[in-house]
Amino acid sequence: MKKILTSLQTRNLDFRTMEVQGISSYELMERAVVALFREMKSEISDVNGLYFIVVAGTGNNGGDGLGLARMLKNENANVSVWFCDFSERMSDECRKNLDLVFEMDAECVTMLGNANFDELVIPDDAIVIDSMFGTGLSRSVAGKYAEIISIINRSSAKVWSVDIPSGLFGEDNAGNDGAIIKADQTFAIGNLPLSAMFAENYKYYGNVSLVDIGHDLGTIKSMPSNFAIIEKCDIVESLKVRHPFDHKGTFGHALLLAGSRGKAGAAVMASRACLRSGVGLLSVSSVDDLCNIMQVSVPEAMYMANWNDDVEKFSALGIGPGIGVDEQAISFVASALDCKKPMVVDADAINVIASDRNMLDKLDNCILTPHPKEFERLFGKFASSVERLNFMSDFSIKHSCVIVLKGGITAISLSNGNIVFYIGMNPGIATGGSGDVLTGIITSLLAQGYTIDDAAVMGTWIHGEAGKLASLEFGVISTVATDIISNIPLITKNLYDIKIGKAE
Repeated sequence: MKKILTSLQTRNLDFRTMEVQGISSYELMERAVVALFREMKSEISDVNGLYFIVVAGTGNNGGDGLGLARMLKNENANVSVWFCDFSERMSDECRKNLDLVFEMDAECVTMLGNANFDELVIPDDAIVIDSMFGTGLSRSVAGKYAEIISIINRSSAKVWSVDIPSGLFGEDNAGNDGAIIKADQTFAIGNLPLSAMFAENYKYYGNVSLVDIGHDLGTIKSMPSNFAIIEKCDIVESLKVRHPFDHKGTFGHALLLAGSRGKAGAAVMASRACLRSGVGLLSVSSVDDLCNIMQVSVPEAMYMANWNDDVEKFSALGIGPGIGVDEQAISFVASALDCKKPMVVDADAINVIASDRNMLDKLDNCILTPHPKEFERLFGKFASSVERLNFMSDFSIKHSCVIVLKGGITAISLSNGNIVFYIGMNPGIATGGSGDVLTGIITSLLAQGYTIDDAAVMGTWIHGEAGKLASLEFGVISTVATDIISNIPLITKNLYDIKIGKAE
């Protein structure tokens, strides 16, 4: 997994990289500038004749921007530099790049310290490169910097931020009441800040690209972090290999407690997703008699009325999709939690628990999969996203459980308290039944013997990637939950082929 480092760790990583690789701070900055320029050119291949306004601060982030101004001018772009000389403090690296820009074209530089801001004009077809502040910012932006940010935000020009939108903090922005750049694209250098994981900050970050500048890998490995981003290689590494003499019993027997009158579709979708994710056997039970519907819709599944008569035969349970919140559903949830099996708790089961908090003490070895509103019903509101993550971490440790907080970026608190993120950013799977599909996938993996941590991480990734394929085929508007199920085999086949060496 790719670690998410704090702003302080990122600064220390720069210093350690310079030490290990025997390079100067300016050489590391030049490496960053080249990598940033390469990534920016992947967005616009030919910059010749385009108009760029580089808005630079006096620190190393400003130095990066000034380096980009040089490279853009070398490629025959039309470049103006707005230099925020509001402070006498300037990093040596920034000063060197400013001098180099002056040598190339002094007339392109506007020193904003004595400028009339009313005369600053940003054409609609310009691209503004924001390099005023980096991830180390710890105070809300006000004064002249805030005025410049306001001018940029009011314009219709495209805005690209270097490393982080100026004005935004790298971690917790709960107390940040200052001006913040609203970027269309952010080019994060070496590390995605934690604040990029939160939905409320998307209006500032826009789309995010990660720019690798060759930091020392040994140093990254040695740095502790409670946050990480899930990568495909993590899923391949966790995937189990199947052997010629395995049989259906080898791959577990899952029980789904799902569906009710009028909500049979939830049980059908969860069941189909469960089977497509590799479980050996599947039984289904509902609060109402859905036997005929299930036998026709999912013939591979067994339907049973009195599931808790022989609960020991099941490897894992999934409960919640479409069961409602009436007395029978409450009884279903209570019985399921008492059986002490590895379990996915979703949808209506979460709402049942929210109405009886005593059930929270029975969640050991469970995976909770709430969307934000279900999370709020269960645990209440929090002052910030960071505070919510801290709560998730503490709760997972206390109850030996996993929480999968679904969203554009899904946050997963593992049983050891670490938080990992799946960056899906696919509105196509924000559709009814998508959560039922996720429940089926994770329940299948639990039944196959994966730990609650691995099942949650793998299930979330498979669900999200299948959703991406579905949205590529049908578009983000027309994708439905059953489209996700149809693409699960393509994802799992690719993962398995990589695992056994048949694909890369």
